[in-house]
This record gives sequence, C-alpha cells and structure tokens, in this order.
Amino acid sequence: MTGRGLTLLTLLTAIAFATLAGFAELRLRAEGMGVFDARLLGYGAAEARAYLAALSAEQIALYESQFRLADTAFPALLALVLLLWFRRGARGGVRLALTLAVALYLAADYTENMLIGRLLDLGPEGITEPSVATASLFTQAKWAILAVCLGAAVLLWTRKERTTR
Repeated sequence: MTGRGLTLLTLLTAIAFATLAGFAELRLRAEGMGVFDARLLGYGAAEARAYLAALSAEQIALYESQFRLADTAFPALLALVLLLWFRRGARGGVRLALTLAVALYLAADYTENMLIGRLLDLGPEGITEPSVATASLFTQAKWAILAVCLGAAVLLWTRKERTTR
C-alpha cells in the first residue's frame, strides 16, 4: 500500500472511530453513564447494575445489534491499519512484537465484546461480581494494549518523518 493510501485509510479509521463513539454517546448513554466499552478504567458490579438498569429496551436492542456489529468491524479495521504502519516502520523483532501486540489487542477487544454481550443478556439482576470483573478486566486490557500500539505507531511515524527530511 502506498503511503498516501495508508494515510487515507488511517483517516477513514479515525472517522469510523468517531462515528462509533458518537453513536454510543448519543444513543447508548443512560442517566449520564456511557457504554462499558469506553470505560478506560473499567467498572464495578454496582456501576454495571446501575447502567444496565438505566438502559431502555430500545437501547439494549441497539447495543446488541447496531453497536455490536460496528464494534466488531472497527477493531479489525484498526488492527489492519496498525499492522500496515508497523510493516512500513518496524523491522525484525520489533515488528514481530508489535504484530503480537495488535493480535492481543484484537483478542482483548473481541473477548470484551463477548463478555459485555453476556452482561446485557443477564441484565442488572443476573450479573455477578466475577462476570463484571472479567468484562471490566478485558475492557482495561484492551485500552492498555491499544495505548501501547498507538504509542508505537506514533513513534515509528515520527522517526520516519525525521529520517525523510
């Protein structure tokens, strides 16, 4: 892929993220609480119960359908963009480590989605401390791994920019 094509794909990925986040904010916010997926520091059982109880039936249906579908496609798109950047900017063991980090991010995000889906199915009365703790752990892991990947991508891009001048 050309540098221009990768830049365009990166921009489209950023727009996709903004769209997903905007949809979550506008359609899935309930009583001031946002979606589980966006809680960088995780959440506890009391927070999860409160959020699930505050969601309307329409919001739960949106969370389980449109949002989940988009949140299944987006991580794959983001992973592709990260892998393409790492392929361009890293070599050898660094490239391998970053590729594994992207795989871990993708696994954490998809596992988180599955666990959050289970919380939605169980509802506020059916969730347990362990089920919430596990989902929350994967939410935090997803964000931590993604921070490492994005930081590496920025560093590689910055290094490349300096060497091409």
